[in-house]
Amino acid sequence: MITLKTYISQLIKSLEKLYSKDEASSVAEFYVVETLKYRRTDLLLAKDETLSESDYLKLSKNQFRLLQGEPVQYVTNTAWFYGRKFFVDKNVLIPRQETELMVDNIIRENKDKSIKILDIGTGSGCIPICLKKELADSQVFALDISKEALEIAHKNAVLNNANIEFINFDILSENRIPINEQFDVIISNPPYVTISEKKLMHLNVLAFEPELALFVTDENPFVFYQAILSKIKAILKPSGVLWLEINEKFPQEIVELCEKSGFGTNDIIIDINKKPRFVKSNF
Repeated sequence: MITLKTYISQLIKSLEKLYSKDEASSVAEFYVVETLKYRRTDLLLAKDETLSESDYLKLSKNQFRLLQGEPVQYVTNTAWFYGRKFFVDKNVLIPRQETELMVDNIIRENKDKSIKILDIGTGSGCIPICLKKELADSQVFALDISKEALEIAHKNAVLNNANIEFINFDILSENRIPINEQFDVIISNPPYVTISEKKLMHLNVLAFEPELALFVTDENPFVFYQAILSKIKAILKPSGVLWLEINEKFPQEIVELCEKSGFGTNDIIIDINKKPRFVKSNF
């Protein structure tokens, strides 16, 4: 048998065919930690220990999936977002660190308030669940077109002990959003990557993450924003706030859409990578 340190080194070397050295190292360590149910401190302390046969078999079982480019979060069915653990599989996007900034802003602006929140296109449910956990007195609703995604979101709500009302709804349909509530905050991280941008994306995104949640046509890249803006007028309070995650290429275009829909104040928020990532709008 081999030591854990040797196993990780060998895995990193194999993964460097797909990733940079730093990315390969991060993927390998994440895989080991989540597969063996370690804490980060356990990993540091156990690196020089010989792997038991059972642990070696656990690691070997799904290693081929990593080497085929499948995201480590799908292989381990685990993603972390805003300090919380979520179940993910190919039916939902992997939560992105950039999105945590939006969640953090909403929490800071509404601490100790009792508000109503709606998340449009919830995917894994990471956004509404974290908001509910941090804003305990809030009422939180979330909708998605995908029944499979909603099953995962519901599973994550149970895992995180968060009371969320989930709704199956297609925001592009002609129907009104089927909720008789008035919201203080509405959020959406809709599909916004254009088809022409596919060539810039990594294999593990293109081959494994759900296209339904990622891509829009180059001919109409704002289709989801237009649908959202047309439908939320009836359910967003006059003092309400809309948060939209956006394609970094189109911040001004999204602001213009919001202005045409009657939003008087529209701020572009820069993410941790110094790119325009959100538009925050107030009536």
